[in-house]
Amino acid sequence: MVVLPEMTKIPLELLDHRHQMISPRVKHDILNAKFNKVLIADGLEHGFFKINDFGEIDILCTRQSLPSIKGFVFEVVTVRYINENITTIGKKIFDWCTNKLRSSTDEYIQKYKAIGTGFISTRNTYPSLYEPHSNADIRFIRECQSLDNGWEFALISGNNIPAGIQIKAITSNEINQIIKPLLSGKYTHVLTFLCGNNGIHTYINCMDEIRRMSLSGEITLEQKDFLEARICSPEHFGIRQYDVDDYSEYINFWYEGRAKTETNDLIKAVGFEVAGYKYNESGILIPN
Repeated sequence: MVVLPEMTKIPLELLDHRHQMISPRVKHDILNAKFNKVLIADGLEHGFFKINDFGEIDILCTRQSLPSIKGFVFEVVTVRYINENITTIGKKIFDWCTNKLRSSTDEYIQKYKAIGTGFISTRNTYPSLYEPHSNADIRFIRECQSLDNGWEFALISGNNIPAGIQIKAITSNEINQIIKPLLSGKYTHVLTFLCGNNGIHTYINCMDEIRRMSLSGEITLEQKDFLEARICSPEHFGIRQYDVDDYSEYINFWYEGRAKTETNDLIKAVGFEVAGYKYNESGILIPN
């Protein structure tokens, strides 16, 4: 046991909200301290939050389902992880979604950056690449002076199809949400973030369904191998599931109105210049 001076103050975000002695109210407060500003930044980046003329946040996703909002958030999270860790997490995700047989060199991968096809930063910085209704939430791009817009997509190895990643934040219905869209060619690669309603990660649920479908003759062995290679979870690339689950739990609180967002205290804005926030090298708005 560590004895602290009587007046020592510990930031809430340093506490373990999973500890059995933590009350539900304090648990909410800890998650709020960790993720409130992050959610604001992610919402502004994806566009389901907007800053009005009074420097306050307007919520534009009131009719969106919780899985849809989480999907939006984890798109931004994934791009942030990739671009801030391009030679580690980013490289692994790049090699996976481009079907590379050998690992990319650091020199090669550093030519690329990930973008969200529906992000506000993509619309502002790469307007010709802005595709909010694309079947790929995330793509990799690099400079190409021979093209009119100056950028080119990373391609899937062996063909001219742009590599793309679809982000899923579902908790059920993996066959219709992930497996069938991959078989039909709607998606090329799916990164699924959350545990299912049965307490098992949706990646594992997908693998179980794929094995069942293979044994029953619903899919061929070739299709089984294809599906198993095209579905991954965050931990495949070094993203901790605990971090994902914590953020997901906070979004639950926020969505249900339990995590209060003090917009007037947190944000004062003129256009996209937000006090207390900055754009990182990836073009993503993050807290200072």
